[in-house]
Amino acid sequence: MKFQRPTLIVFSAVAVVLAANGLNVGLSKSEFSTNYPAVVCPPTPTKVTTAISLQSSKTPLRKTGTKSLSFVPAQTLRYMQAKAPVIVESQGSTPVVWQIRSGVWAGATICSSLQNEQWFVGGTADVTSKGKILIVNSGLSSAIVDLQIWNEIGVQPTKPITLEANSYRQIGLDSLAPGSGELVIRALTRSGRVTSYLLDERGRGLKALGGDIINFAPKAIKEIYIPAVPHTVRKEGKKSVELAHSLRLLVPGELDAHVTINVLSTDGSFIPAGFENKLVKAGSVASFELKPNLPSSKFGLHITSDEPLVASVYSPTFAEKKADFIWSTYAPELGEMSLATSGLSPQLVFIGGAINLDIELLLDKGKRKVLKVRGDEIATVKIPDGVRSITFVKVGKGIYGAGLISTKSGYGYFPLSPGSVLTKSSAPLSNIRVLTP
Repeated sequence: MKFQRPTLIVFSAVAVVLAANGLNVGLSKSEFSTNYPAVVCPPTPTKVTTAISLQSSKTPLRKTGTKSLSFVPAQTLRYMQAKAPVIVESQGSTPVVWQIRSGVWAGATICSSLQNEQWFVGGTADVTSKGKILIVNSGLSSAIVDLQIWNEIGVQPTKPITLEANSYRQIGLDSLAPGSGELVIRALTRSGRVTSYLLDERGRGLKALGGDIINFAPKAIKEIYIPAVPHTVRKEGKKSVELAHSLRLLVPGELDAHVTINVLSTDGSFIPAGFENKLVKAGSVASFELKPNLPSSKFGLHITSDEPLVASVYSPTFAEKKADFIWSTYAPELGEMSLATSGLSPQLVFIGGAINLDIELLLDKGKRKVLKVRGDEIATVKIPDGVRSITFVKVGKGIYGAGLISTKSGYGYFPLSPGSVLTKSSAPLSNIRVLTP
C-alpha cells in the first residue's frame, strides 16, 4: 500500500502528458501548399511592340486595368501584348519579354512578381531623354511607391507615387530629375503589389539614339557580378575602333567605398589599369570609361567593394547593321530554374570560377535535349531556334549568367534570374478532436 499512492501519481502525470500531446496534435496538425506567385510583365509604351515568351499556350494570364479578374489561356507561345501589362500564372517558368521600336531599338527583360525594393542603375534626364519608369500595381488595393533618386550631384527629393488598384503608370525620367545626366532610381514599395520597370530611350530632335530596358537589382551589395557585356570593335576605313563602355556606380551609404573591377573574358581575367582599390565617393552617381582592349566578344565583370553599392555597364552596340545601346546589369547566383524563350534564340553567357551546369531544352514538339556547359571563368552557349523553354539543372556553385539577343531592331540583355520563387504556406485542417477530445 505504501507504493500505491506514488504509483498513482506517476500514472496520472503520464496520462496528463499523453492527453496534452494528443490535444496539441489536434490543434496544430496542418498541411502545406506550395505555389509560384504570378508574375507581372511591363506595359507597352506608344509605338512599341511587346512579345512575351511562354512555355505553353495554356498558360493563364489576365490584363490589368480591366474589371475582369479572371485568368484565361494565352492560346499562343508568344503573346503579343497590347498597351496594358499582363499578369501571368507561369508556375515557375519565367517569361522573357522582348520589346522593340521597329528599326530603332530593342530591349529584353523578364516578368517578375511583386518587389518591395528595386534599384535601376541607368538612364538620363537630360535633353536627349525619352525614357520612362513603368510602375504596375497588380493588387486589388491602392499602392504607394517612393521613388528615391540620385544623380551626379547627389541624392534628389523623393517622389511618392500613388496608384489605384489593378492599374499602372508611366512617368517620364525628365520629370523626376530634370537636366540630370546620370541617374540611379530606387523604387521602394510602401503598400500594394508593385512591380516596376525602367525604359531608357534617347533621341536628339528627330534622330533616334537607341534604347533599352534596364533590369533591376534587388538591393545594394558588396559583391556584384555582371555576366554579359557585349564588346564591339568597328572597322572605320583601315582602322579598328574599340567602342568604349561606361561603368556606372552608386554607393548609397554615408561612407566612401574602395572598389576593384575584375574583367573576365576568353583572353583571361585581369584588372584594368586604374580599377584596383579605386575610391568611389558616397552619395552621388559616378561613371568611369572602361576600355578593356579586347577583340569583338563578350566579357563579364566581377565588382568587389568594402561598402554596399549598385552598378551597371552602358555599351554602344552595332549588330546586323544596326546601332543601339545596351545596359548590362547585376545577376544573382544561378540556381535550378526555368525560362520561357519561345520565339527567341538568345546567347547565354556564364561567368564564375569553374563553370559546370546542364541546360535542358524543351523543343516545340515536346522533345527534350540537354546541353552541357563547361568552362573556366567564362562560357557561352547559343540557344537554337524552336526552343520553348530552358531549364538549368545540375548547376554548380558560384555561377552567374545573362542572356543577349540580337535582331535587326537592336540588342537586348536579361539576367538569368527567376521571376518568382516557390512559396510555402500552411493550411490548417479541421480536426473533430479539437471539439470532442
